[in-house]
Amino acid sequence: RGRVEEPAGAGAKRKPRSRERSNQDEFAEVLNPLRQSIIYLGWILMMAIGHIRDFLDSVGDVVLRRRAEALEGGTGAIVADAQDFYSRRLYMRIVDIFNRPISSAPGSWIDVMERERTGDPCRTHPTCTGRTIRCLNLGSYNYLGLGGNDPYCTPKVIRTLRECGPSTCSASAAGGTLDKHVAMEATVARFLGCESAFVYGMGFATNSNTIPLLAGKGTLIISDEFNHKSIVDGVRLSGASVKVFKHNNMAHLEWLLRHAIVEGHPRTHRPWRKIVIIVEGIYSMEGEMVKLRDIVRLKKKYKAYLYLDEAHSIGALGRTGRGVCEQLGVAVSDIDIMMGTFTKSFGSCGGDIPRPKRR
Repeated sequence: RGRVEEPAGAGAKRKPRSRERSNQDEFAEVLNPLRQSIIYLGWILMMAIGHIRDFLDSVGDVVLRRRAEALEGGTGAIVADAQDFYSRRLYMRIVDIFNRPISSAPGSWIDVMERERTGDPCRTHPTCTGRTIRCLNLGSYNYLGLGGNDPYCTPKVIRTLRECGPSTCSASAAGGTLDKHVAMEATVARFLGCESAFVYGMGFATNSNTIPLLAGKGTLIISDEFNHKSIVDGVRLSGASVKVFKHNNMAHLEWLLRHAIVEGHPRTHRPWRKIVIIVEGIYSMEGEMVKLRDIVRLKKKYKAYLYLDEAHSIGALGRTGRGVCEQLGVAVSDIDIMMGTFTKSFGSCGGDIPRPKRR
């Protein structure tokens, strides 16, 4: 049986040539060893001090007193003290800069509610003062501004809420499908040039629920190392075998495809029932686009399936906002499974799985 040698770029790092340097190489932040050491030292000190304080609290019977207070109402503590160590000793110290509540629509400008500490920072949450701070919103997925007070969308949303209510209180198959859902699925399919579409009530669940339906035992999933957690959870729930390729590294991806076809299953060497490549249109934490043309070429060459997550690219890329396929000039029919959400560019909630037209 033939062997497929791993490409040099997949197993070992090599310095790229200057003319081949990508945008990631040119603009990547350089974290020098001194700065990195200071960061790790700070976390180590905070953890050490936290454990010392927990020990002193236990000596002073503070933990026992806290448990007794919790049991007075007939309920026990939700978690043990060791389980919520990170929340109490680390997160609570810096909670004032995270999860800051707002009192306005999440548009370009937002009203951030002012908070202040009133006690021990490791034991009390910040409390709101009643004052707000007008801030420019630079950390939102509301790419098109539709999540704020939009003069076109907001009145339609309010009218639909009054007609149908905020929820059907039932699953789609058990009477939870309304005419609005059917119309929305038709609109999504028409917008993307697909045959049909299916909508979900939650963007995260669109990936985590769909992938187990498409893959199972006997399936090999080849996933980008920077794929979202919803994809990771879906792959784990599917029970399929999984290989991870280096981010946007086409040489490593091709090596994995060739190796999977030649070797088959690890023990029996039987051929895989199907091979599925899973990538994202835009990787949210890196801000990079997928190399879709190269991936489509590889999936055609090795007869694999392609699952494309367009959560961040739909509405934000392309001349008419139809995503990374339009941006890169790739036919939608070349994508086997597409996924999109309404939680980013469209300022709502839920997700969709369109069915591309077959040539």
